[in-house]
Amino acid sequence: MNKIIALSLATALTSSLAVAEVTISGSVRTAMEYVSPDQVGVKAGSKSDGTSRTQLADQSSRIRFSGKDKLDFGGDLVWVLENRFHVGDPYDKVSSNVWGSRDTYIGYKGDFGFTRFGKMDNAYKTMLKNISPTIENEMNDSSGYLGNGQLLRRLGGRDGQVIFYETPNFSGFNASTSYTIGEKTAQYDASTFQIGGSWKNDMFNVGAVYSNAMDQTADYKSSKITTKPMGDASVSGYMIGANAKYMDFGLGLTYENVTRDDGKTSRDQDSYAIAGSYKFQKMNFLLTYVKANDVDTLSESGGDQVSVAASYNLSKQSKVYATYTKLNNDKNSSFTTESGYTLNNGQSMDLFSVGVRSDF
Repeated sequence: MNKIIALSLATALTSSLAVAEVTISGSVRTAMEYVSPDQVGVKAGSKSDGTSRTQLADQSSRIRFSGKDKLDFGGDLVWVLENRFHVGDPYDKVSSNVWGSRDTYIGYKGDFGFTRFGKMDNAYKTMLKNISPTIENEMNDSSGYLGNGQLLRRLGGRDGQVIFYETPNFSGFNASTSYTIGEKTAQYDASTFQIGGSWKNDMFNVGAVYSNAMDQTADYKSSKITTKPMGDASVSGYMIGANAKYMDFGLGLTYENVTRDDGKTSRDQDSYAIAGSYKFQKMNFLLTYVKANDVDTLSESGGDQVSVAASYNLSKQSKVYATYTKLNNDKNSSFTTESGYTLNNGQSMDLFSVGVRSDF
């Protein structure tokens, strides 16, 4: 629940009073995790030593400041400053966070849509919640399967120089596009473009989104898609999906294809997911299965994950939850969950978590 705070500023040199409205919102999320990996690939110098851990791990807590100014000629000037903080930090992530570490932008919202500029999630990432909200609505990071090192929505991310446009809603139809300004030299122009659209009504969602990272490459032998500039190469992909909601039941389906082209060889990798949800009074249940097939030309490079989650609403703003995740990697893959535990190639794990979330 958002809280509107009127901030009144008066200078010592003038009797005039300046007033601005700022919305402060956010979410505090943390969980106790028990991570139990197997011993595949464990040796001196390996990424994972195979040790089971019990740890307090933050689940993407954040605080958000936002505001808008009604312009004289119509529409609103909108700004957002969102910041990450950690309630439990077993992987020392806080050291890499700075003021404005999440969405931080300014934009214009009017009758013809919403245009914004700054650091923010690209359209490939934001579109999934319109295409398949049951799949996008992960219970927590511990069971999370979305991201460049996870099994699905692998080209969605938060970039530092984004131009984003979102259309108004036309009878349930909505479209978004984003352009990430990348490094440019005489050999390459490493920018990224995304576009997607969706339609929904009270019962159904359907949509698709496409991304193309131009003059960029990513190692096809790595499960994590990390791009770097390279002329005549590209990393592209698309997602299509649908969602159905009937009474207290939800069902989501998503398919994704990612292509890594180094300028000589083009290699595809497919992923798909199915998720079902059920709400009973103050309880919410979610069951998800996600699978990635092998990369072309690289056998045993896929993986799969099953997650079972349940939550209980303590109020409109707060809930407790428990999740269990089983993640399996093939011989040449090292997918992980959003919690951040690093796995060796071929290593699998079980992950239990019990946590609390409070939104404000």
